[in-house]
Amino acid sequence: MKSHIAEYVSPGHPDRLADAIVESIVDLAVGRDSEALVGVECAVHTDHVFIDGRIAAGKGKCAVSHEEIEAIARGVYRKAGYGGIWIHAPEKLKVIQNVCLGPLSDDERAIRSLSDDQNVVAGYACNHPETDYLPPAHFIANYIGRKIDAWRRTVSDKFGPDFKIMVDVGYDTAVAGRPPYHADTGRAGTPCPPQYWNRLTLSIQHAPGVFAAEQHELVLPVVRGALAELEARGLAGISDLPIENFILNGMGDFIVGGPEGDNGLSGKKLAVDFYGPEIPIGGGAICGKDPHKVDVAGAFRARELALRLLKERGGNAITVRLGWTPGDAAPAFRESERVDSLGMTHPIPASALPPEDWFRIDSIVADMRLTAIIRREKVLSGYFMQS
Repeated sequence: MKSHIAEYVSPGHPDRLADAIVESIVDLAVGRDSEALVGVECAVHTDHVFIDGRIAAGKGKCAVSHEEIEAIARGVYRKAGYGGIWIHAPEKLKVIQNVCLGPLSDDERAIRSLSDDQNVVAGYACNHPETDYLPPAHFIANYIGRKIDAWRRTVSDKFGPDFKIMVDVGYDTAVAGRPPYHADTGRAGTPCPPQYWNRLTLSIQHAPGVFAAEQHELVLPVVRGALAELEARGLAGISDLPIENFILNGMGDFIVGGPEGDNGLSGKKLAVDFYGPEIPIGGGAICGKDPHKVDVAGAFRARELALRLLKERGGNAITVRLGWTPGDAAPAFRESERVDSLGMTHPIPASALPPEDWFRIDSIVADMRLTAIIRREKVLSGYFMQS
């Protein structure tokens, strides 16, 4: 029985603070100019926030100001839960910027439909509707993490914004003879194999005086509630978590957290943002980049194509790879493959793929309404999560 591992990091984790800041900047710029060119990065450490990059948006002058960027940084900290006993307070942050702001010139606007960089993007879908067609371990970690984050905000005097989860489960792949659909929902798909816990690890920031016994007393019911919901979705066996396999703050006290306990940088959580550590994910981060960049447009289109091919051709999983070179409107490299029920891989012929126009950057942005997506919400909930 193979072990499957995946992680979730909370909105208060230093890397996620940085991600949410740059995605909020993208949302602001693209909301004011749908063709905005945005490439920004963020680093956080102690009470400092460093933001650099370029924003070209609007005509005549930039549609975004330095003052608005600073306000975004403070707002992200506030929404994550910092302030009060959880340092650093948003109003006391030192926000340092080296962001080149200016209007988007007509010349640059005219070539927004062309790739301004090279990149390989990957798309993936497995035939498990109960996990949003995502690898089960990846979905489980995300689901539990979002439940804990919502709960933590109701007990914010005891638990802080910074936490991480790691799930380690084994799958029983002997599903022969089971029906090819879920009788309770009627959703087509391969039944998710039973899950067996090897370990569930949660490291969560807590206030002084909240000792291990109280931590377990408060946190364990939330975890078990999330697992019961996952079992009801069709993940057989997932609610059976032996207490000895649940590791809570395994290193002891976790009082100093967030950017006071560690530094953070945008774009570091690529495996968490895509499909977990088991699936190759290509070359570039999504966060901090406008929708016309192939790191973004290509990633969303590749996932859409994987889902489409899974519906059309069946099998256990579909993997898609797309490759752009600078100046391309559509990827020069387009490859996909199907994994059957026996684990054998079969290339999908090019004739089965959509026409080239479907892969063009301008078509992707328009068809998928990428400029309307609230990216800050997506990066915190999961770019490819549907529920």
